[in-house]
Amino acid sequence: MKYMRITAIFIIALLATSFSREPSFEEMSAYKPVLLKKSDLAVSVFMMEAKEFENPGKIYLYGSNIYIVDLYKGIHVIDNADPYNPQKTGFLHIPGVMDLAIRDSVLYADNAIDLVSVDIRNYPQIEVIDRTQDVFPEPSPPDLIGFGWNYRRPENTVIVGWVKK
Repeated sequence: MKYMRITAIFIIALLATSFSREPSFEEMSAYKPVLLKKSDLAVSVFMMEAKEFENPGKIYLYGSNIYIVDLYKGIHVIDNADPYNPQKTGFLHIPGVMDLAIRDSVLYADNAIDLVSVDIRNYPQIEVIDRTQDVFPEPSPPDLIGFGWNYRRPENTVIVGWVKK
């Protein structure tokens, strides 16, 4: 009887100390999402003045221009007609962009979860000629801890990037 009581106390103590609270996503990840309303995503592609690089990514050469993705922000346009003196000519604001391709003067880029087609024939006057919605998955955080944000975020929002906490 004495050993059963000691064994029961030991088992209860062991069980009580073996359960720990799981850390939340916010505690685990070093990043937090940048959210944009889906309605704002549809009008988020436009030209701006040239700006400094923040997080450069893919580089694409088309004609005499160089296009450089600034991750999650947009695309820098650089006039390379004189390779010894390239000039930044503009910034194509595309939230959530990570990749681009160009064919027949149409720039294709991911706008978070959408694929946008932009006519660049009359650059710097650009025109969004098509948007295919919900083509891509939302971007994962850079530390790849990719769970937990969907259940607490506002409805009708899209993750367009990640920032360090």
